[in-house]
Amino acid sequence: MTTVSVLKERWDTNVAPLLREPDATWLQLATLYSEPHRHYHTLDHVAACLKWLNHYRHLAEDPLTMELALWAHDVIYDPRASDNEVRSADWFVEHFEDSTLTKHQKDRVHALILATIHPHPPTDADMALLQDIDLSILGADAGLYDRYEGWIRQEYAFVPEEAFRKGRGAVLKSFLDQGVIYHTPELREKLELPARDNLNRALAKLRG
Repeated sequence: MTTVSVLKERWDTNVAPLLREPDATWLQLATLYSEPHRHYHTLDHVAACLKWLNHYRHLAEDPLTMELALWAHDVIYDPRASDNEVRSADWFVEHFEDSTLTKHQKDRVHALILATIHPHPPTDADMALLQDIDLSILGADAGLYDRYEGWIRQEYAFVPEEAFRKGRGAVLKSFLDQGVIYHTPELREKLELPARDNLNRALAKLRG
């Protein structure tokens, strides 16, 4: 099965029952995540995040709001803009306004999406897990991580090389300067050291 078909099946099972017009919302979400300027912030990223949630679902206090936040957290993505998370959170509220979710649930998903602004210290365990899942790519094996860096460069193809190296370097250093990258003990044990190795290697390439 393709990524799209796997995600659509999951959407139909977990999300569609909440919505009045689930197919229309799915179509808009899938279309946005498939925009031609995206190379990393795609449906593949959503699928990867949801796989992590499957694995660590037992750690989540509210798996439903976690899942909904992962679906929508990058639905708006313009590499030239600085308010993508805010607009993604607002997109969720707009499209789930008539859902069966309570106001508390909708507000919670909105807050979780905003927490994917990094660095942004988590205020509870679910927020920590969501942030860690969003950053799981940093702790990937070296080959996948290097492809990730290539995808990010493609998304910022409009930025001149020198400016990109400076800006990307600052982003990577900001992660390395944090006391910990991953706040959930289980993910920290698995990903912290590989992430720091990847970040240091990428930073050296940018500076070289």
